[in-house]
Amino acid sequence: MRQSFLVMLMIAGGVMFSGSMVFAQDATPVLEKGQVLVTLSAQDQVEAEQDMLVADMRIEVEDADSRVVQDKINKSMKKVVDQLKSDKDIEVSTGQYYVYAYDPNPQPKVILSLTERKKREVWKGSQTLEFKSKDSQKILEAVAKIQDEGFVMNGLTYTLSPDKAEGYKDDLLVGALKKIQAKAGLIAKSLGKSGYEIVDLNVDGSYMPTPMPMVRGMAKMEMMSVASDAMSAPVAEPGKSTVNVNVNARVILQP
Repeated sequence: MRQSFLVMLMIAGGVMFSGSMVFAQDATPVLEKGQVLVTLSAQDQVEAEQDMLVADMRIEVEDADSRVVQDKINKSMKKVVDQLKSDKDIEVSTGQYYVYAYDPNPQPKVILSLTERKKREVWKGSQTLEFKSKDSQKILEAVAKIQDEGFVMNGLTYTLSPDKAEGYKDDLLVGALKKIQAKAGLIAKSLGKSGYEIVDLNVDGSYMPTPMPMVRGMAKMEMMSVASDAMSAPVAEPGKSTVNVNVNARVILQP
């Protein structure tokens, strides 16, 4: 119903609509005597509580044999990914996977041959894993289990889910359009014009998180006291994201 209203509103203003972008041809309209072309802009925004928790973790393995490194990473990732994918409320994706050799003592006291240096090399590998859900408790519990499997934390942050952001954008678009209409009406009245016609609209919506710490770690003594027990779940609290819609319009004031 809301989308139908917006489409009707835009058609009534002589505007074309495609996806999330409202547009018309860039050509400057030919004005009749007494008409005035005005360019207007308006913004509407809201602070929305973040509703999706995202965990970014990685597995790291080190060994003298590159095959051992890769085999351990592959087995660990398969086990954890299978566990996560069994829950339909959790979205899972794997990230960067790399393996490389390095010399743990790059500055030996004696000069070594290439063969000797190769023998000293150690192989190290890592792969990242991202999983997210609107059910934050499931993510926190999963993080603790995966940390128990030897994975380490890259990041744990709240964000605004795309569908919730889009829901806000629809309402904000209506608000921004009303502001455009109010500005156009005010200018027309101030200049003694009979009315106005919106001939071009450009809509841009975006959202960005409000920076704030999301994860509270345990104190060192608390970590020591549970070292022999199962990993405790981390703590995370949602922040807010700013959702905004910007509208730019070209309006013809009628004589």
